[in-house]
Amino acid sequence: MIRRSSFCLSLVLVTGSLGLSGKDFDSLIDAVSPEIDKWATVCLVEGSEANPSFKWFHYRNSAKAVNFWPASTVKLYTVVAAFEMLNELDMPLDSIVVFERNNGENWQLDTARAMPEMVSEIFRRSSNEDYTLLLRMVGIDRINSRFLIQSKGFQSSALMRGYVRNRPYLYDRTEPQRITVRTLTNQGKTIEHKWSGRSYSKERGATILSETTGNCTSTRELAECLRRVLFHEHLPEEDRYHLTGEQLTFLRKGREGLRGLMNSKGFVAEAALKIFPKATFYHKGGLISTYSLDLAYVDDSQQSGKRYIVSIAANSGNETTVKAMSLAIASWVNGLQ
Repeated sequence: MIRRSSFCLSLVLVTGSLGLSGKDFDSLIDAVSPEIDKWATVCLVEGSEANPSFKWFHYRNSAKAVNFWPASTVKLYTVVAAFEMLNELDMPLDSIVVFERNNGENWQLDTARAMPEMVSEIFRRSSNEDYTLLLRMVGIDRINSRFLIQSKGFQSSALMRGYVRNRPYLYDRTEPQRITVRTLTNQGKTIEHKWSGRSYSKERGATILSETTGNCTSTRELAECLRRVLFHEHLPEEDRYHLTGEQLTFLRKGREGLRGLMNSKGFVAEAALKIFPKATFYHKGGLISTYSLDLAYVDDSQQSGKRYIVSIAANSGNETTVKAMSLAIASWVNGLQ
């Protein structure tokens, strides 16, 4: 772990035409908690709502910095990757996923979960169990070699570990896995996989927890993932994830009591509501003893016309820093002409 306190920030703003320089943004971030190391990325989105254009800014080395623990924000990656896998298997959103492991002699059933419920629990309570199951479903090799890749907006992200240690949710990378996806009418497709042993995290620069089996990402890539989910219909075909309209709607808003990204909880929402009291919020946050994070989209287009995506992480379990940064960012966005 990094011993000194650090703060990571990635921000996407959606607003009108601005004469903003990288130096201006550096000054904004420098002024907040100057004793704490910080990283930041900004992408301004200009043009009409139907035809936006994106302009990125980076605070110092933020574009490639991965030296913080991403905690629960990366759970969004497993959701999108699992949805893409469903589509490749030609299976519906309303599928049941059955998890089995091989102990060297035979296959043993661990658990079975409904796909919509797993996704909802990740957004409702940031479920470590369901995150681990989705990572187990897709597999370490597949998610790192077929999803967390440059063409999908990832330069230095890697997922190498789940977040639970106990059966039936544990993802033991040394064991062969068998995953069966079944429809509600009991039609099924089965895949088997076992981790090759390749360290994607070491290749992509992980420094926190473990360079060989730790998770890593940048706040810029978190923001880019959320951008592609929220702006899917307005992006070139080559920049879109392989998601259906039903999946996108579920990701964004949930359905019938099941949770998606849209809610007014999180550090960003709590701070930004002081500036944008009628805004709509989408978020995936995270909090552990040494890091507090939030990845959020603030949509105040109906009132002030301002919209922005913000991804922040602080090397502290104290949420004061991320809330203060969120408020400063919201005030800054509100003042832009």
